[in-house]
Amino acid sequence: MKKYTAILVLGLVFFITAGSAFAQSAPGQAAVPGQPIYPGQQIISGQYAVQAVPVVQAWTYGHRMPIVIQGNLVQFIGVKDLYIFRDTSGDVLVKIGRREREALWFQGVNIDTAETIEIYGEVHRPRHSWGTPEVHARIIRKI
Repeated sequence: MKKYTAILVLGLVFFITAGSAFAQSAPGQAAVPGQPIYPGQQIISGQYAVQAVPVVQAWTYGHRMPIVIQGNLVQFIGVKDLYIFRDTSGDVLVKIGRREREALWFQGVNIDTAETIEIYGEVHRPRHSWGTPEVHARIIRKI
């Protein structure tokens, strides 16, 4: 019984200290460019510190930098939830996960290739230098 109590106490200590890492940005506070997006942050248009940028600029962003892009979903690649996203400046791969698709479905939103959308997410760079960056969508909003 003492062994389980010790494990529970260590688990709580770990949970509390891990939670303090997310305390850098209070809930409701906007994200800061160059910093990761933390759970509990509101990522709503107008409160998001990053303004919509051209897709070409996403290629210059570092790993896990928050980004907002506006444009159209052109094509579903079919591998790992990847889509081709296009705006006036170029194309980029966007990963739209199951949670994000379900969030749209529950809101009753259907996205067509002709409709302009805004994607709040973060840039993910490959480990090797020759790969292309992807934008992992966190929130998708129809404009």
